[in-house]
Amino acid sequence: MKRVATFFKKNLFVLIFVFSGIVIGYIYWFNWGMYYGTLPLSSECWVNCTYGGLFGGFVGTRTRLFHQQQTLR
Repeated sequence: MKRVATFFKKNLFVLIFVFSGIVIGYIYWFNWGMYYGTLPLSSECWVNCTYGGLFGGFVGTRTRLFHQQQTLR
């Protein structure tokens, strides 16, 4: 349990971005997603949420690394 708490404490910033990306992916699917068609990004909710979570994790990681580099200077 202690390792899980340490993981969440260490990665809280990135996890917030991942969760935000999932929520934004769902909002995109709900408002603009097409139920029929060949566009894979718009047709399935889980695809939009997955892409949103991955993109949010990428942005969160890059932002955290940028802030760490700024504090080292």
